[in-house]
Amino acid sequence: IVAVALVWFAVTIINAPGQRDDPGVTAIMGGVGVSILGVALIVYVLRMLLAQAIARDVEAASMQAELDEVI
Repeated sequence: IVAVALVWFAVTIINAPGQRDDPGVTAIMGGVGVSILGVALIVYVLRMLLAQAIARDVEAASMQAELDEVI
């Protein structure tokens, strides 16, 4: 996703000189690029949270097994 955002920024930079009469197009394209980076950040955070949840689930299962042995 980050690579797509970088390509989008490159296209925006290449397109910017041709948009001197209407600079709003370049601003909108830049906003789209920032939005793409936002999606990449959300995906990264969700993946880290999923990895953390899986680790805690494994730890809880281990503790439950130990507790079952004691009881």
